[in-house]
Amino acid sequence: MSQDCPIDHDAAERAVDKLPDPLRRGIYFSVGAVSVVLGVIGIVVPLWPTTCFLLLAGWCFARSSPRAERWLHENRLFGKYLRDYRESGIISPRVRHTSLTVLWLFIGISAYLLASRLWAVALLLLVAVAVTAHLYSLPTQVPAEE
Repeated sequence: MSQDCPIDHDAAERAVDKLPDPLRRGIYFSVGAVSVVLGVIGIVVPLWPTTCFLLLAGWCFARSSPRAERWLHENRLFGKYLRDYRESGIISPRVRHTSLTVLWLFIGISAYLLASRLWAVALLLLVAVAVTAHLYSLPTQVPAEE
């Protein structure tokens, strides 16, 4: 068990493995489906995580439904983005730019609306700077040589 995470993932997986196969697959599929919904919300809501939910959905679908896993990774909205991040840990410059534009737009609007609460504006800016730093820490895909 990792010191950073209080959850014993191995014990949790062993407990789930003891369940009958149809029930286990149903649980994995349900968690995967909820994770897709939460990930899609993250596409349009700044500061709501997207990638972690979609990666969790892929992990759950891999254990429950090859068809759902294939759909997730071939989805036109986020399939390529998810495959690139999962396989290489990279994001496209377009995804980075769009994410940062939406993030700073909503942070700016929120900061304007909360201008009388300086602590809230400072917190919003701190989070936005941290997310920006994280996105810039991820490598971007290198254009293929022609």
